[in-house]
Amino acid sequence: MVAIDLQARMLVSAPDWCGGHPVRILNAHVTAGGVGVRYQDVWAHEPARLVTVAPGFELVLVDGGCQAGRTR
Repeated sequence: MVAIDLQARMLVSAPDWCGGHPVRILNAHVTAGGVGVRYQDVWAHEPARLVTVAPGFELVLVDGGCQAGRTR
């Protein structure tokens, strides 16, 4: 998947984020410079981080998260 498709609550991984371990997307939105992404390691041991990545930045989808009380 790519960054432009990120939504809150998704679990993803990227080699440069948390050493490649899964992270939870807290917020993602399109900005003038790309896609602003706020993420945190899934165990919440570290503070949340905010990065801006290119819309085509590739990630691995670990879990689609929960929408309206249903899992995808």
